Amino acid sequence: MDDIIRFRNSTVPAQPLWAILCGAAGVILALASAGVTRRAGEILAACSIGLVLLAAPIWPASTAGEPWFAYAALLCAMLCLVVSGVLDDVRPRIVAGWLGIAGVIAGITWAVKGSLLRRSAFLAAAGVVAVVFATALNRALPRAQR
Repeated sequence: MDDIIRFRNSTVPAQPLWAILCGAAGVILALASAGVTRRAGEILAACSIGLVLLAAPIWPASTAGEPWFAYAALLCAMLCLVVSGVLDDVRPRIVAGWLGIAGVIAGITWAVKGSLLRRSAFLAAAGVVAVVFATALNRALPRAQR
């Protein structure tokens, strides 16, 4: 990640143009697919790609501290991927989202310096947000007939 992004030395090129264009093409294609298929989960998949594009330039540690906004954006992106898979009943998206959440949490645990209290407080807040999303999703999905 640090080889692609160069905000640490305050230079202008943050990402290669091909990476930005691939991400933008992914968002556009996901939105086009959502327009054609009329499925709500594909809109969330586009949001997931967009959040990753947003988080990538601010991932490296800034001089003020850890990039908590990037961590939050990446966790939200993976949660959007899980929710989009659940809404559209697409198992590979669900699995990719859960693997992404695990990877982001592992990255946070590995990369964050400083107190364990700040790290655990951030992950606890992220867990509360995930529970709120899961509860809202559970209420939004139709119940199966028994």
